[in-house]
Amino acid sequence: MDKAVAPTEDTPFYSQERFWNGLLIIAIVLTVFAIFSSELGLDAHVKGAYVESENGWVLDWGDVRTEDPLASNPADAKEVPVDSVTPGTVMLFAILGLMLAIITARKMGFGKETIAVLLLNPALIFSIGRGYSEYTYLAFLGIAWMIWKGSRNYGLEKSPFARITAIGMSSMMIMAILVLKLKVEPFSMFLPFLVLIGIGVWIDRAPDHWFNPQKTMVVGFGFGILTIIILGLNGFGSFSVVSTESNRFIQALPISIFGVIIVYGFVGMVLWPFAKTTWCNMAKDGNRLTGELALFIGTMAGAIVAYVACLWTYESILWNSDWPWHMWTMGNNGRYITILTIPCYVLIRRVNGNVDWKQRKAVAGILLILPISFAAGIHGQTYWTDDAAEVLDQNMQSGEEFLFVHESTLGMHYLYTFHTYIEDVKERDITGHWRDPGSGWENELVSDETWEKRGNLTSVEWVVFSPGIGWEEQPVGWYLANNGQADFMNGGGEWEVWTTHNQFSVN
Repeated sequence: MDKAVAPTEDTPFYSQERFWNGLLIIAIVLTVFAIFSSELGLDAHVKGAYVESENGWVLDWGDVRTEDPLASNPADAKEVPVDSVTPGTVMLFAILGLMLAIITARKMGFGKETIAVLLLNPALIFSIGRGYSEYTYLAFLGIAWMIWKGSRNYGLEKSPFARITAIGMSSMMIMAILVLKLKVEPFSMFLPFLVLIGIGVWIDRAPDHWFNPQKTMVVGFGFGILTIIILGLNGFGSFSVVSTESNRFIQALPISIFGVIIVYGFVGMVLWPFAKTTWCNMAKDGNRLTGELALFIGTMAGAIVAYVACLWTYESILWNSDWPWHMWTMGNNGRYITILTIPCYVLIRRVNGNVDWKQRKAVAGILLILPISFAAGIHGQTYWTDDAAEVLDQNMQSGEEFLFVHESTLGMHYLYTFHTYIEDVKERDITGHWRDPGSGWENELVSDETWEKRGNLTSVEWVVFSPGIGWEEQPVGWYLANNGQADFMNGGGEWEVWTTHNQFSVN
């Protein structure tokens, strides 16, 4: 539990209870405001767009990772398991994850100071406002550690069965994160689950002198990166860019280390005030359990760093986006490290005896992120596509199709915001297509050309242009239905909606 100190006349204001009560209130207000004022994030819009199929769920306008980097194909939609998607409950799931994370932190003995810092994390405010699941994953890892720790009472030796059971339960919590993130059948993770149990048993049997916390964290970090590289060399999913785009991956890796570890970890999670003392004490700490925790944190951190580097590399190729500027555009992926917030605070407490948030350096770290927390909580996510979607919602007839023209970076993600904002989109059988401005879409639309691996545009009667995009040569029979201005935070510029109908409603 965070230690409370009775104030005296000489007690600095930042060490007094009213200061921390104020910070906690600010954190709660920012979190609640973000939940109710922010639009869902792009990934949340995609999750909410899944529709029921015969054996699971599909994105009925096509997968966001398209075969053609310049165009969508509604027929190219991978089916995901029934249990992996719950459309319409994205924000509810995120809020439940927030509550679970707070409960987990309290159960682990952390007080209001730690809870306040947790809630003030700008990346977590960003995440909860957009309906993302970082709090849920954060809580799962905290629970996994509590289960593991509960079986590691070396004073009262637990039976091998009790330990293996705890290892299995901890592994199950980690696998649950992968199942939710990757949207796969739980049974498909059975082999990785057994591998994780095997690693846990091996750690359980390893000698005590292997577990110096400083050394295990370094080894774990290297092992985490190496694991992703090995998966990539064996052609596993998007990790395959390790071999196919090795130069770009190598360039992305140090940037990922800086963004994930330094920016989102040391600064965002306010770890830097404790870093030097904790690192020095870890070298002297002989506690085996602390070494195991350091190994876990290091391994997860290394895997997240390599995963983000792979993600940047893969999506930059997929979307044909500018490199290395793509890493700046997708820099918020670094927020994935926040799932290690609770384990990191536990490590600091185990090594130093407590997490002293009331020391001057720690308070400075909190005040440093406070303006970013306010920005994340107050501004939130906004779009211009909701206004354009309102035009379509009021005018499109059942069975009609529209084309969304947007640059390839996040083009499919923005397409699925229309799926959210057009009411009863599935019941009305409305189909959305996406094309990059340089895809030759006008020939498809006007000259009835058909391309392999692309959806057919011959039935499209509505076109939505992103700001800065338009006709090369306006065809006969198309009319401007509406236009509007995107705000500064969404890049500015004028969007337009065109149609073949000569009568339409304009608000």
